[in-house]
Amino acid sequence: MPGIDVQIQKILEDIGLEVTRAKQQWGEEFDKKNTQNDWEHYVSKYIVKAGEMGATFEEVETNLRKAAGVIISAIDMHRRQGFAPRHYEGQTRPASLPEIK
Repeated sequence: MPGIDVQIQKILEDIGLEVTRAKQQWGEEFDKKNTQNDWEHYVSKYIVKAGEMGATFEEVETNLRKAAGVIISAIDMHRRQGFAPRHYEGQTRPASLPEIK
């Protein structure tokens, strides 16, 4: 990619490899069933692992790369077809429930 630092380009390539690895492991059908909450949970899981006390340099990098790969996959799914509906989406909002702004 022109204009991108060599180190950043290598990081993006590594994230691309992670996306490919995860897609081979989990498959498209699994991804199609994920709600926005699911995607957010997966990202959080890897971010938390990366931040654990005592995590090695390699563990931090691996988990940050996995989180970035999940984010890329989530954006891809969102652009292609949107996320699977959450269990409460599409339901009529009860009149007694106050509006949250």
